[in-house]
Amino acid sequence: MAALTGSTVLGATPALADSSKTLAIKSVGDLVVDAARQRVIVSDPESGKIVATRYDGTVVATATGLPRIAGLALSSDGDKLYGALESGGKIVALAAATLTEPVHYQLGAGVYPLALENAGGKLWFTYDDFGSFPSAGGGGNIGSLDLSGTDPVVTLEQDTTGAYGLWSGAPQLTSAPGDSGLIAAFDPGTSSGRVAVYNVSGGTFTRTGTRGVTDGYTRSVAFSPDGSQVVAADASSVTVVGSTDLEPIGSYPVDGWVRAVSVASDGTVAAGGDRVQTFAPGGTAPIRSYALPHTDPVSSGNDQVADRALAWEPGGNRLFAITDNYSAIHHLRVYTEPKKSQPVLKLSGPASATRGKAVTVTGSLTASLPLPAGTPVSITRTDIEYPNGKSLGTKTIAANGSFSFTDTTSAGGTVTYKAAYAGDATRSAITASKSVAVSRTATSLSLTNNGKTYAYGKTVTFTARLGTTYKNKVVEIWADPSGADQGKRLLKRATVSKTGHVSANLKLTRNTYVSAVFTGDARTAPKTVTATVGTKVNVSVKLSGYYKSGKISGTTYRYYRVKNKAKFTIKMTAAPKPRKAYVSVQFHYRGKWRAWANGYYPATEKFDIVGKGFQGYKFRLRTAYVKGNSGDSLNTTTWTPYQYLTFTK
Repeated sequence: MAALTGSTVLGATPALADSSKTLAIKSVGDLVVDAARQRVIVSDPESGKIVATRYDGTVVATATGLPRIAGLALSSDGDKLYGALESGGKIVALAAATLTEPVHYQLGAGVYPLALENAGGKLWFTYDDFGSFPSAGGGGNIGSLDLSGTDPVVTLEQDTTGAYGLWSGAPQLTSAPGDSGLIAAFDPGTSSGRVAVYNVSGGTFTRTGTRGVTDGYTRSVAFSPDGSQVVAADASSVTVVGSTDLEPIGSYPVDGWVRAVSVASDGTVAAGGDRVQTFAPGGTAPIRSYALPHTDPVSSGNDQVADRALAWEPGGNRLFAITDNYSAIHHLRVYTEPKKSQPVLKLSGPASATRGKAVTVTGSLTASLPLPAGTPVSITRTDIEYPNGKSLGTKTIAANGSFSFTDTTSAGGTVTYKAAYAGDATRSAITASKSVAVSRTATSLSLTNNGKTYAYGKTVTFTARLGTTYKNKVVEIWADPSGADQGKRLLKRATVSKTGHVSANLKLTRNTYVSAVFTGDARTAPKTVTATVGTKVNVSVKLSGYYKSGKISGTTYRYYRVKNKAKFTIKMTAAPKPRKAYVSVQFHYRGKWRAWANGYYPATEKFDIVGKGFQGYKFRLRTAYVKGNSGDSLNTTTWTPYQYLTFTK
C-alpha cells in the first residue's frame, strides 16, 4: 500500500468503526490515501474502475474503462495518480484531483503489471506473462518506468538472480516511507512466506535480502517509518524482521485472521482481518481491537478486511479499512482514534436510596495502556434541582484503578452520577454514569366525576385537588377521548388555589379518560389520577303516518289503519365510521310484551310495520346505540324511550 504525505459500563463492549459507508465496487486491487486532498482512493479490478472518496466515504471522483486496474501509486508532488492495467499491459496516469486526463504507457508485449510503487524517482511495478490471474502465470519479475526524461523508459527483468527468477507469478509490492528508496516484494499465492527487499535509491535496483519471513502465505507487508524494519503478516500472525537481513526481531499477538497490515508515521502497527487491531511499536497487547459487523444478506459471519486494504492517514491518526463479505459488499470504515487506548470506566452503587441519606458509589478506570495511580476522574451529579449537573469535584484512582465517592442529595427522584476521564495523548476520553432512585414524599391528588355518564354535548367541570407538596403547586388536567382519531390533549395547566383546587371544563362528545397530573418536585413524588366518564349519543326514533294519538291505560299510542303501514325513522350522532342502530319491536299478547323483530340496521334507514292482520294488536319499539356492536366503542350504550302504536279497522 502507498500513501501521500501532505452499572453502567462504557468502553467494555467491542468497539466498531467510527464511521462507515458502502462503496459501489466489486473488488479491491489497491488502496492509497491522499492526505493533501483528504481522500481515499481504491482500485476495483473486477469492475475496471477507480473510486475516490472523501474521508467520510462520499464519492468525489470515479474513473472507468480501466481493465483489471490493480496497483496504485501517487506521484511525489501528488498531482498524478498512476495505475497498473493488468489486462492492458499498461500503466495509466490520471490527474489525481479529478481522475481524468488519462495518459497510457505501454510496457511491452506479454507484460501484465500487477503492483505499483513510486520510489527512488521511478515507478516500480511487478508483472508476469499471464495477466488476470498472477498465481497462474510465470516469469514473475519487477520492472520500472522512468518518466523523468523526454521519453518514458521501461526497464524489465530487474530481478535477475537465479536461473528461473525469484517469482513464479507477479508478486505484490510495498515501499518504505520517505526517501529511503526501499521496496519489498512478496507473493501471497505461494506458501514459502518469502519476502524480498530491494534498494532502488537513485534509480538503481539492488536486492538486499530475501527470506521466508512468515509461516505460510504472506498476505501483507509494510515498512517501519525509518525503513529499518519490515512487518509481515500471514493468515494468523504478524512478524517483524530487519529490512537488511530479514532476521526476526519480534511479533505482534494478533487475535484472529489477518489479511492486511499497515504502519503509521509514528510506528503504530495496524492489523486487519476478521477484526482491526492496533499496537504500539513493540507492543505486547493491542491498543485497540475493533469488531467488524455482519452485513451480508445471504450468509453468516462478520465482514473482513479485504486483502491489503488497510492504510493509515499519512502523518495523521486516522486508519482506513475496506471490508468485504461473501456477497462482495464493500464498506469504507474509518477509525478516528485507533492509536489511543480505549479505557473501561465502571460505576456501581445502590439502585435506590433515601433522600437526605448518604450514598456511596464505587468505580474503576482501567485501560490496555495502564493508568498511573492518581489519575483524575471528575464527578458530576444531575437531579431535579441541578438539571444541568453539579460538580462534586475530582477523585483519583488507586494503583488498581479503583475510586469511590460519597454524596448526600436533598433532591429525590432519579439522581444520576457521572464520572468522566478526560483522556490524554495515548488514551481516549470516556464517561460512565450510575442512576439512583431516591425516595420522595407521597402526596394526595383527586379528581371529580369518575364513573359518571353524561349526555352528548354536555359541558362538564372537572376539579382536581392537590395535597401538600414541597415547591411545585402546578397540576395539569388532560382529556383523552375514545378513538384513535383524537389524541390526548391538555385542558389546563395551572397553579392550584390556596385550598389546592384547579378546575377545567370539557364539552363531552365521546367516552373520555380525564387525568390530573402532578409532575412532582425535588421532595414530592409525582402522581396521576384518572376519571373515566361515559358520554351518550343523540339517538331518537320518530313515528309517522298515524291518523291520531290517544292514551291506553295512561300510555300515549299512535293509531294506524290496518290497510296502512306504520312508518318510523331513526336519527343517531354520526361518527368517523358508519353506525348501525339496534332496533327492538315488541307486541303485546296474552298480557305480556313479546319480541317481534330485533336487529342492527343502518342508522339512516327508514322502517315500517305492515298493519294487515294486526287489527287490535298493540306494538312498541325503541332503538339504541350499543357500545361495541353499533360500529364502534366511542360512546356509552344509549337507548331511546319506547314509542307505542296500534292498528285499527
